[in-house]
Amino acid sequence: MLPESRPAWLPLGALLVREKLITAEQLELALTDQQSTGLRLGELLVDWGWVDSAAVSRALAEQYEMEFLDLDATGVDPAAAARLPVDDARDYGAIPIRFVDDRLLVGVTDPTDVGACDELRHLLGDSISLVVVDRRALNRALAAEHV
Repeated sequence: MLPESRPAWLPLGALLVREKLITAEQLELALTDQQSTGLRLGELLVDWGWVDSAAVSRALAEQYEMEFLDLDATGVDPAAAARLPVDDARDYGAIPIRFVDDRLLVGVTDPTDVGACDELRHLLGDSISLVVVDRRALNRALAAEHV
């Protein structure tokens, strides 16, 4: 039996064009500007107002074959969030969301930051599952926790 074929890995810009969130021309402009600014493509597109940050987060989740979780829709269990101090959560771009069976579900804003994900496993224990969350939604959740 042949293994199930997976779609080829697509760069973030190609995913956003495929989903018709930006045009090929917008992608080309952003990639050119990215070279001079050093900003990440998603940051540029959000800063320019061409794509909202949740769309970039959804595309990153697809790109890295992870689940996207909408924090605004699901909310955060305060007992789970308390496992990571707010300052650390901001530094790592992460938030413990809730306990699922024997695992802690943790939202991360940058699934490409393998070092941060490894450090989160060290801080929170190996029994965590990572999902991608939108940075702005994470900041709102952290602000609500800190009130």
